[in-house]
Amino acid sequence: MAKSLRSKSKLQAKSVKRKGEFAKYADERSKRLAEKLAKETAKQEAEKKSKQNKEQETMDLDGQDVDGGKSKKVSTSGWRDSNSQRYKQRQLKNKSKKKTLKF
Repeated sequence: MAKSLRSKSKLQAKSVKRKGEFAKYADERSKRLAEKLAKETAKQEAEKKSKQNKEQETMDLDGQDVDGGKSKKVSTSGWRDSNSQRYKQRQLKNKSKKKTLKF
């Protein structure tokens, strides 16, 4: 009869393998991933700094753009572009068309 994968003997054998045979592969993999992440974060930081430097170059001492205009404000009012908002907007339009007097 076959042993279950949840049996104590199978679990102990797997834990021994994890600690002994496969430990060096797991450690090497985690080191490679850590190095890769460190390179990526350094790259992102460098891009962020260069972007900030470009923005500062375009600004005058007064805080205005070189063109002389102030930064453009972004409007946050109005309908958002999500499915639920579009559904609500359609429902409101339909309600205004269906208005009738009830007797």
